[in-house]
Amino acid sequence: MKCLKILIISLCILGSAVASQAQEIRKVNMADLDGIIQASKDRVLVVAFWATWCAPCIKEFPGLVSLRQRYPVTDLEVVGISVDSSAIVVQNFLKKTPANFPIYLDDGDISHTLGIRSIPRTLIFSRSGEKVLDHLGYIPEESLTHVVDKVRQMP
Repeated sequence: MKCLKILIISLCILGSAVASQAQEIRKVNMADLDGIIQASKDRVLVVAFWATWCAPCIKEFPGLVSLRQRYPVTDLEVVGISVDSSAIVVQNFLKKTPANFPIYLDDGDISHTLGIRSIPRTLIFSRSGEKVLDHLGYIPEESLTHVVDKVRQMP
């Protein structure tokens, strides 16, 4: 019985710790994205446009999490930009499928400026901030890793 009490207390503490780590989903615009790109210089940057209702996006999500784990933060930055209509929907998704990278909500400005009409869409920027990939559609984890490895080797 004592072990059961300890287990329940431990789970409550762990649950509150995990809940406190929930990401705040901030709306971003094109100026914010430009700032993210500038702040990520000297690192490869992967920007994934996605939504909670997009089956290929959900399929791609674990690969982005794995990619983020594979490289040091000094070498690779991964950012997710949701095109969902509500931050609450995104937060609920992240409770079930945690991300180890920042997730933002497009305020509509980025999609409009970049002409993003379909998702998933992945942009990859070199260490110099140059866009080297603009891919529409699902990217398998192995393919994404291969591309990132190639971009990491660029000067």
